[in-house]
Amino acid sequence: MADVWTLLQKRLRTDPGAPMVTYVDPESRERSELSAASLANAAAKIANALRAEFDLDPGSVVSLRIPPHWQRAAWCAGAWTAGCAVDIDSAGGDLLVAGPGEALALADAGARDVAVVSLHPFGLPIAAPLPTGCLDVTVSVRQQPDAYLFEPPRPDSVALAGPDRATQEEVLNLAATRADEWGLTPGGRLLIDAGTGSRDAWLGVLAVPLARSASVVIVAGDGEAVREQERVTAVTR
Repeated sequence: MADVWTLLQKRLRTDPGAPMVTYVDPESRERSELSAASLANAAAKIANALRAEFDLDPGSVVSLRIPPHWQRAAWCAGAWTAGCAVDIDSAGGDLLVAGPGEALALADAGARDVAVVSLHPFGLPIAAPLPTGCLDVTVSVRQQPDAYLFEPPRPDSVALAGPDRATQEEVLNLAATRADEWGLTPGGRLLIDAGTGSRDAWLGVLAVPLARSASVVIVAGDGEAVREQERVTAVTR
């Protein structure tokens, strides 16, 4: 199987406008949707920022502390496009990236140099003050070119760091296996919500829909209330 960037580019060619990642918050009624074109654009900008702004190289480790959200899918796509490995188990990578709530907790625990990702529906800069050492990466990402400027990743590029170390090819193979177990077919819609296990939730936001030519619905909380309206066809449990 190919690497993540290659599969994303394939989706961009074959079905650029169809929804690929949908985020729903039933409480606030927020709903955000990314097509393959939008996700590929976000991936390119994030990957360019990782390489040019943060001086990361292929094989560098990005520790991600982003809650279930469309930004989690975008940053996984960006890190893997840059050939970086994602660490979801520790904060000891070459770059620590977090959502605003996670960043505050990390700062209280003594962490420094946290790149903070906005969870605004349109990805606007963070309005609230951030602790010392925390940087809102919104502007640096948005200023990047829409096309990825560096060498693409390879199937043997490390995708997951830590105890479950895996290459992009291995992650996509595992994602295809999970899709089979969950009954997700091409064109289907996978539900990721509060009841989804942690590692499956990380796989499900990007790798699984890529591996199965499907889409994902990420729900903040219980997804049962929106399951029918979002035309969900597969769940992780």
